[in-house]
Amino acid sequence: MNGMIKKYLPFALIIFGVYLLVPLIFLIPGLNNFSAVAYYFIFLVTQVACSAFYCSKHGLDFLFALIAPIAFLFTMMIYAGGFTNFTNIILLVVYLIAGIFGLFLGDLAFGDERRKREKKEKQAAEELLLQAKRRDEREREKNTEANRAPQRSRSDRSRRPQGSGSNRYAKAESAAQTNDAEDDFYDRYSSDMDKDLDERVSRLLDED
Repeated sequence: MNGMIKKYLPFALIIFGVYLLVPLIFLIPGLNNFSAVAYYFIFLVTQVACSAFYCSKHGLDFLFALIAPIAFLFTMMIYAGGFTNFTNIILLVVYLIAGIFGLFLGDLAFGDERRKREKKEKQAAEELLLQAKRRDEREREKNTEANRAPQRSRSDRSRRPQGSGSNRYAKAESAAQTNDAEDDFYDRYSSDMDKDLDERVSRLLDED
């Protein structure tokens, strides 16, 4: 809505200014008989010219053709006797048709140039959007690589078997396990030998 108002506002100011101020000139006693010049020429030219120029910049927009009839409502209420004059109603329709004619005239005269300009602007916008997407993809790839690097370093440290410190620790641990196993075997063997000796001694005493 704000965009529409910004597009309409400069042309609406011109149309309302012409439709409300020009009739004041023809209120001068010597110019009373020339008031038709305003209604049938100045107002029509203003509507056609503004519509054509608007269309050359913004394209066909039939709502724009309503500005002049709305402006003329104020003019005819102030200067031309309102709806009591049937000519005023006809002029409302004439100004509406003039606005539509001006839009088509502007499209025929300047439409190709406007469409080329719009196409270039669209291509430029698409190119900027594509560059922005590529830049975002590169940033995501960099962030992904930065996040993967610490994980790889941690996994490498956890899998590292060939370091000197860890190697010595592994060897010491395996040697300790071997010694423990040998001690256990010696203890079991000693206990078995003691049991055999006790059994032999007891059998000899029984035989005696």
